[in-house]
Amino acid sequence: MAAIRDAIHGNITLNGLEERIIDSAEFQRLRRIKQLALTYMVYPGAVHTRFEHSLGTMHLASSICDVLGIEGDEKEKIRLRALLHDLGHVAFSHESEYVLHEVLGDHEKVGERKIMGGELGKMIGENYPAGEIFSKKGGIGGEIISCDIGADRMDYLKRDAHHIGVAYGIIDTDRVIHTMADGNGKICIERGGLEAAESLLIGRFLMFSTVYLHKTVRIASAMLNRAIRRAVDSGALRHEDFLDAGDEEILLSLRGIKESAEYAGAIINRRFYKQAFVASDLHPLLENPAHAEEELSKKCGCDIMIGMPNIPAQPSGFMVRGKDGMASIFEASELVSALLAAEERRRNAIIACPEKYREEVGKKAEKYFSK
Repeated sequence: MAAIRDAIHGNITLNGLEERIIDSAEFQRLRRIKQLALTYMVYPGAVHTRFEHSLGTMHLASSICDVLGIEGDEKEKIRLRALLHDLGHVAFSHESEYVLHEVLGDHEKVGERKIMGGELGKMIGENYPAGEIFSKKGGIGGEIISCDIGADRMDYLKRDAHHIGVAYGIIDTDRVIHTMADGNGKICIERGGLEAAESLLIGRFLMFSTVYLHKTVRIASAMLNRAIRRAVDSGALRHEDFLDAGDEEILLSLRGIKESAEYAGAIINRRFYKQAFVASDLHPLLENPAHAEEELSKKCGCDIMIGMPNIPAQPSGFMVRGKDGMASIFEASELVSALLAAEERRRNAIIACPEKYREEVGKKAEKYFSK
């Protein structure tokens, strides 16, 4: 058994197959993809990558398996699925996925194709049919990784908060994990773990409010998306170019392409557009943000972009098991129900423009969205 020292979880142990997977070129590529894309432009410490997050997710998934009594081959398959769950992320992760998904599919589909058609599929095939890693996405294995209190979410909240330097991600993962149970193929939590689970969801809410949906991060992401779209539409970059590249490779490529150079250069030199107005993301005119951008640009005589809250904010929930049976977390916790309502109220769209047009755009945008 090998071990990797992790900043969040301490020693993460690996078996021989896992060590070989990590040493593969496909997995090493994740070192070149930042977990939070351009967030480091606001929080300088946010330079951690999909590589260490994948290791952490595997580690937590393994701990959940131990608590649920999942052993042997089934546990190993869940560990592999957790380790590889982000393999399909292209450069800039979710940010570029919004532009590229219509051709490439989401990162889960990209990862499945990469594994099934490449070196990693052959490695896994020495022990298990590689298709089994994807064939049981539902059920308890999928819940362990991706439910609201699953390994993926717990790791990224703790890891993001640690590197950014905020206290919102201080989560008692041991308590959450050790009060988990299998509720008919769904992860549930015993009543004794409710407070720990509540703190996880509170941390998640605060991370969205202050970090993931930070106005400058969203403006930078909107500029990146515009640069990617123009480079791809011009034919200077292909969708497939994002599959093997890292963040910096793509950003430097964008700077060298006429159609995207202005936006890429502004990102590199941190010359972002400024917030001119904030609108409800539920406004009817924002059903088609690209059309709203075009109309506002004509009205204002300058380049306008709209930063939508693209990261899904709503938790899907999980069950809490107490003396009186099972209840949804939204029924068991008034606090979580209040958080859900607060998330809805805080969702908005940012209208941004070059700084010199800020005041004028603010006035015209207010009039535009008063319709």
